[in-house]
Amino acid sequence: MGGRGTYSAGQFPRYTYETVGKIGDVKVLAPTDSAKALKLPEESHTAGNKYVLLDKDGVFHQYREYNSNHEVVLEIGYHYERALGKGDVLHIHVHGKPGIDNHNSPSTVKRKLTRTEYQKYKKLFKGVKINEGKYFS
Repeated sequence: MGGRGTYSAGQFPRYTYETVGKIGDVKVLAPTDSAKALKLPEESHTAGNKYVLLDKDGVFHQYREYNSNHEVVLEIGYHYERALGKGDVLHIHVHGKPGIDNHNSPSTVKRKLTRTEYQKYKKLFKGVKINEGKYFS
């Protein structure tokens, strides 16, 4: 299957994620391959999609928004991020240039969430224990 959900003639589509629920208007995805790393798709098959990924215990792990070209433009994570502190930290990556290949580029801003961002997305943060001094920039 190609990066945009297409596949060659004679081949059957193989999806690596399945929708397992919704939080508001955001689809909750789960990898269908249990050996797959815990992360969301690099591209969306539908323009403007938003996805959330929970860990095996149902705790928020990752959220991604995609643009009209199906590329990642914003990502929020709750996991270890060395540059932002010890342990799991709630943080955001705002892609100055869309696409996962630009995740570590100088145009991508990686930082803790602001209080305003936290308020906007907090319904997604299932199971995250908030320590305001640790999470807000």
